Amino acid sequence: MSQARPPSPPGTAPEGVGSRRARLQLWLRNFLPSAAHVNGRELARMVLGAIAILWLTGMASHQWGSHDHTPWLFAAMGASALLLIGTPSSPMAQPWPVIGGSLLSGLAGWLSLLVFADPLVAAAVGVGLAIMVMVVLRCLHPPGAALAMWMAIQGMHDVSVLLYPVALNLVILVLLATAYNRMTGKRYPAPQHSQKAQQAQASRSASARMEGSDIDEALARFNGVLDVSRADLEALLQGASQAAFKRTLGNLRCEDIMAHPVHATRAESTVKDAWSLMQEHGVKALPVVDDGLQVVGIVTSTDLLNHALAAGPEGLSSKLKHWVLRKKNTGQLVGDLMTTEVSKVGSYDRMVDLIAIFSRGKRHHVPVVNGQGKLVGIISQTDLVREMAAALSLSQEDA
Repeated sequence: MSQARPPSPPGTAPEGVGSRRARLQLWLRNFLPSAAHVNGRELARMVLGAIAILWLTGMASHQWGSHDHTPWLFAAMGASALLLIGTPSSPMAQPWPVIGGSLLSGLAGWLSLLVFADPLVAAAVGVGLAIMVMVVLRCLHPPGAALAMWMAIQGMHDVSVLLYPVALNLVILVLLATAYNRMTGKRYPAPQHSQKAQQAQASRSASARMEGSDIDEALARFNGVLDVSRADLEALLQGASQAAFKRTLGNLRCEDIMAHPVHATRAESTVKDAWSLMQEHGVKALPVVDDGLQVVGIVTSTDLLNHALAAGPEGLSSKLKHWVLRKKNTGQLVGDLMTTEVSKVGSYDRMVDLIAIFSRGKRHHVPVVNGQGKLVGIISQTDLVREMAAALSLSQEDA
């Protein structure tokens, strides 16, 4: 038998009301303007650039020749100038969308005017046809839709207007925008495809990076138009991935993952004592220090085993038996076997710096020293891999 839900305490909202109110507040926030990530210098570049290219385009078109029945600079050129100067990397601001999209849209408006006598119907159909053509031919340019509507509403039956002044305006505008963007440090035309050849080396150096196919799959699921090129989107996502990786691992220092207290030996200690110390504490490497705890070398279980096998009698079984029974060379010193060229890290060094150290050498253990150079710990490759796996797992859960 179901039980009646107890009434809400006085002064509290019924269950579900709070969540609905929160969702409403989040939805209303969508009407607020987003932050403009443009500094004063970039704003000045945009303003001066739009003024310059529009003025020069108008002057050039006017000097080329004008007709009494047509303007020599179309209003839609103002919107095109904004895209060309303000968002030079946008797919909608590239030469083919600007020129091809505008001219094809104007042609769509002219064709709709021939079919429909009512200018309002012709304008609406012209815009719809322009959108279809621009999407299919991959030249989406919003000012083109405005041009299609203008052709229909103004009753422009003379298609030659698309050659002059529209085509002339567009060509001059694109040429001026290309020069201005390049002079002010902007790439234009901007790459619209994956720069795989240039990013091959960078991709090999960052195993956590996503592949281009992952971006293509995400774009297919998105199923919409983005006002950013695929190349820039890929660069942004790769940068975000690197930033997340560095944020996750960048806060970890060597002192956070090192083994301590660390077991060490001296150069004057015997090989037998060093082996016994390894067996007692279950370690595979011993830093070699002097009286001031300064690291002067490192010796590993592999070093000791190789020495024993090389110094023992002939035959593998005899060598192993000789090593186990320790019948000879019990007076051999650690200093004779240790590696003196030791890679060391500071206790406050970043954990990610260990990747380069382990990748360029055959050693699998790195001593950790403090600010005075004294031994305070040791890190193995296993320690590094374990911490990286844990950090990556945590970052994926946060995502």
